[in-house]
Amino acid sequence: MATRTIAEESGARPESASPISSVWMPRKLTAAASDSLDLIRALAACAVMVGHVRALFFVDFRQLAHKSWPLQALYFLTGFGHQAVIVFFVLSGFLISSTVIRSYVLGKWSWRDYAVNRATRLYVVLIPGLLLGFFWDRLGSWLFAAKGIYARPLTDLGPPVPLQNLTPGNFLGNLFFLQTIFCDTFGSNAPLWSLANEFWYYVLFPVALAACLAWVRGRLRVAIPLACLAIFIGALVGRGILIGFLIWLAGCALVLLYTRVQLRSRLAALSLLCLATALSGVMFAVARVLQRDPVLSDLEVGFVFTLFLFAVLQVAVRRNPSPYSTVVHRFAGFSYSLYVLHFPFVLFFRTWLVPVERWQPTPAHLLCAASIGAGSLLFAWLVSLVTEAKTDVARTQWNRLFG
Repeated sequence: MATRTIAEESGARPESASPISSVWMPRKLTAAASDSLDLIRALAACAVMVGHVRALFFVDFRQLAHKSWPLQALYFLTGFGHQAVIVFFVLSGFLISSTVIRSYVLGKWSWRDYAVNRATRLYVVLIPGLLLGFFWDRLGSWLFAAKGIYARPLTDLGPPVPLQNLTPGNFLGNLFFLQTIFCDTFGSNAPLWSLANEFWYYVLFPVALAACLAWVRGRLRVAIPLACLAIFIGALVGRGILIGFLIWLAGCALVLLYTRVQLRSRLAALSLLCLATALSGVMFAVARVLQRDPVLSDLEVGFVFTLFLFAVLQVAVRRNPSPYSTVVHRFAGFSYSLYVLHFPFVLFFRTWLVPVERWQPTPAHLLCAASIGAGSLLFAWLVSLVTEAKTDVARTQWNRLFG
């Protein structure tokens, strides 16, 4: 979820000779492939936000007064927020593991640089997000206390109560990515659950990889402590986050597959894309409609989307810069901010505009909800101009401060 724009390559200082053969050097993305991944990331962030707008403002499908086919389609298409998070996990695994493996192949791996790159990327948005979430939750609970929305569980969005979760302990827990492990998400901002997953995947992958490489090279004094550390992290984060790690690792597998396999025939690549698109559509629809084991459903969605992503990368070819490339790059450039910032903002307007009973989806109400969604995009973009867009500046300042 918290990956940079697709074309980013993090800097690293030389540490030792390469412990990985150059045949495993990740293949660089073409400009078109980078655009495609940016578009997917931007759409995934929008899917999460739109799903929350619909859930907060409108009645459930079974409560619709008129179940016309346009409304059925609208409710169906706005219900893929959870699957969008699975998409983020695969994208994150692909991009981060590619960076780590490339650094090892070049002999430039540095734990310090990796930590600085990942920490600045996460915190430059997370810290303002926590503070702004506190602002919106406190303002909403103060202005609209009579409605009591902040003092009870949010309908269809889980049991947490926003005001009960707005504590210093939860703030610190979320700051150190311990939500869902030792504490709840901060305030009303339930989407922050996935950041804990992302952070611990960032930690677990290089530790496990370093342990494997040390073991292969016969450096048991290094391999054993690192293996123990990886096991300790796994025990700390628990089964749920570890299952998500399998989905994240599917992105890593995609790095190796994309590096070693390239379809020379455009017809074969297009055929694979059509097949993967159809299979992904079916799997996403099944995950959306059928009440199945959520763990199995997430794994299926993650693995099928990985196949779809492989097909997309096979078809994408280099082309000259275009307005499309500029638009998707800028949109993806604040997708992380949109994910972190939108929920307390949307909940504030829900509390302000909607009585206790949610709306029926009339044209006027749909227009109002669309305006709030557009406002969420604008809010996230404006905040990102001084946060997410300044990630490189923050990284430079951090390196200067700590040498």
